[in-house]
Amino acid sequence: MKKFSGVIGFLFLTGLITVLSGQTVADSLENILKSSRGEKKLGILQQLIHVTFASDPVRAVKYGEEALKLASEMKKPDMEAEVLNDMAKASFFLGDYALAENYYLNSLKIYQQKGDKNGIANVLNNLGVLYRSKGDYAKALEYYNKSLELKKILKDNLGIAKTLNNIGEIYKFRGEYSQAIRFYKSSYLLKKELGEKEGMANSLNNLGEVYSIWGDYQQALKYYLEASTLWNNLHNLKGMAGAYHNIANIYQLLNNYTQAEKYFLSALRLQEKIGAKGDMASTLRNLGNVYLFLKKYEAADTNFSRSLLIEQQLNNIPGVASTLEYMGELYFKQNRQDVAMKYFNKALVLYQQTGDKNGIATCYSNLGDAYLKKGEPGKALENYQKSLEIARDLNILAMIQNNYLGIARVFQKEKNYKKALDYYFKYSEIKDTLLNEQVHKQIAELETKYQTRQKEKELLLKDEQLRRKDVEIEKQNLQRNVMLGGLAFVLILVILIYRNYRSKQKANKILSKQKEEIEQKNNEITASIRYARYIQRAFLPHENYIHEIFPEIFIYFRPKDIVSGDFYWIGKSGPYAYVAAVDATGHGVPGAFLSLLGYNLLNTILKENPEIGPSAILDELNRGFSERMFKEYQQKALRDSMDLALCRIDTKNRELLYSGAYNPLWIVRKGEMIVVKGDKFPIGSYLENPDNHYSEHNVILEDHDMIYLFSDGYADQFGGTEGKKFKYARMKKLFLEISGKNMDTQYKTLEKTMQEWMGDQEQVDDMLIIGLRIVNI
Repeated sequence: MKKFSGVIGFLFLTGLITVLSGQTVADSLENILKSSRGEKKLGILQQLIHVTFASDPVRAVKYGEEALKLASEMKKPDMEAEVLNDMAKASFFLGDYALAENYYLNSLKIYQQKGDKNGIANVLNNLGVLYRSKGDYAKALEYYNKSLELKKILKDNLGIAKTLNNIGEIYKFRGEYSQAIRFYKSSYLLKKELGEKEGMANSLNNLGEVYSIWGDYQQALKYYLEASTLWNNLHNLKGMAGAYHNIANIYQLLNNYTQAEKYFLSALRLQEKIGAKGDMASTLRNLGNVYLFLKKYEAADTNFSRSLLIEQQLNNIPGVASTLEYMGELYFKQNRQDVAMKYFNKALVLYQQTGDKNGIATCYSNLGDAYLKKGEPGKALENYQKSLEIARDLNILAMIQNNYLGIARVFQKEKNYKKALDYYFKYSEIKDTLLNEQVHKQIAELETKYQTRQKEKELLLKDEQLRRKDVEIEKQNLQRNVMLGGLAFVLILVILIYRNYRSKQKANKILSKQKEEIEQKNNEITASIRYARYIQRAFLPHENYIHEIFPEIFIYFRPKDIVSGDFYWIGKSGPYAYVAAVDATGHGVPGAFLSLLGYNLLNTILKENPEIGPSAILDELNRGFSERMFKEYQQKALRDSMDLALCRIDTKNRELLYSGAYNPLWIVRKGEMIVVKGDKFPIGSYLENPDNHYSEHNVILEDHDMIYLFSDGYADQFGGTEGKKFKYARMKKLFLEISGKNMDTQYKTLEKTMQEWMGDQEQVDDMLIIGLRIVNI
């Protein structure tokens, strides 16, 4: 069996090798690199670093090492400094901050030796960005201030404006909001003088954030709408997404969750379109919070989990802290106070590490709420008072209000009604300030003005189009007259044109040949992928083998591309039957590679450990997958992973054991849905968290139980009249409706439902659903 898997793996890789040599920019540059020498080669290497440091940082570092060696041999210190700076950026994207800092410092040393003030200033600014991401705000501020001094000496006004904005950001993170506003406004005014509209929009967004924290929602929304207008005029999708995100925050603070959800989803769609992962993490976190208030806890959990995974991948400590805090709030709402406090304390440690006073105050306030609900008013009061002290220093009205309410409830619980009433009055005063009718009215007026302005712009655009149409008609009349007058001249040129005809004919033959070659190459690539699909299907379990183990089963398998990242695995060992639905990172060719690795690992684990339990299988798979994918670069490199749900079924003892990495197990029993959730860490996270182990859930089976395992592709498919995701709630309802039908009918219903849902929409991911019925056990 092992030899057969090896042969399949070799054929599969051979069949896909053509596909992986696509005509990307990096590949084109690499082709040029092969024949380049000396300074030209060095220039090509630098270009390769620039096009890969964000998308493929491991590759960028390799180019950098080669470029660095070449620059040193050619004695080009300027080039060495530039390359080191670029290698630092690539290391930053890998999350290896120590290596990034080392490259930056070496680059800085060269610039200092040469006295290149501009180079020094840029590296100092980059070091500030690095330390900001690490959460070391004091060090970040130190580097930003040094960079600012040099920018002023160089009279680099744009550089000064950007650095002022960066300094404002640090003061915001530290909770020093008056200082943050001062620097943001200075940055904005300088950018306005320079006509730098993109920078102006950034500063307006930042000002809106600070006023939002202060509770001045009218002023915050004013800044956000101004920023949104600028981003729209610039057609900047990232900026528009940021503005939508911030406007959603204001509506959320005003308890207008319908508007908040609308703007968050608009932001998320744009962020997914441009691949802005850091921004997606923030939006997912806030969208989860909206669902939390709407009591849609499953949706909240899904969004928080996605946010946390991205923040951990990016090694963004402030983002991780914020998501942990929100997850604590989720457990608080579900009356799981001990778990909630665990998350609040984890977040508190990270906030204290980064010096985020706002975050610290929020966690103390949340801990106060949790202790009060647990019936420990003394500890609750202690935490509320800690939070209140910080909130007063920062002048955060919403947090002061929440602490007053909490303290009032503590005194009420202790039957100290005089003090309770006193704090209720304080709470009400701030509530009136934050949410009075006038504020809501003014905000509605701002929204109306914004929408009116957008319509006015559309009308102006239509007027301009009509004016251009009139000009075009006049132009066409003139052209007609000129054409008649110039006809004689054109006839004179016919002879000259004929002379060129033959040479063009020759060129056309060459182009035609090249076109044929390209079409042939495309056909070869497509044929390779189709053959790869045949190979991939060959190593999946055969239909007869599947039905021999599970008589009543269907597998709905719909790859997005010709080959798939999703796959199903079924095995038999002794009295146990095994079944798994696996979702590897991505889809198409990259996902297919991972599916091959995962399938072979599962077979090997079961072969070497007969009758092994599902949690042990997942632990072994996590370790084996991580070691193979991360063996060279460990945590710095590849971020590939797998989510799956795996069951071991003992028909003799009527027992099912389940373990999952994110993906759940659903069982329909007598018209009711039983949901068993998986662990919130993927296959591929072993080297980052070697102490994590997958939990195992035991379910006693009954006759006619309908078991469902699946990937996220079906639920995440966009469609319907509003172009939204199918979602798990709709999927759950569909499973309940079809669970009593035979396997063939269930399969056809799933296919028909998805076809109607998608309409003209493109399929976004691989889809896999396994359904099996327990009979006569």
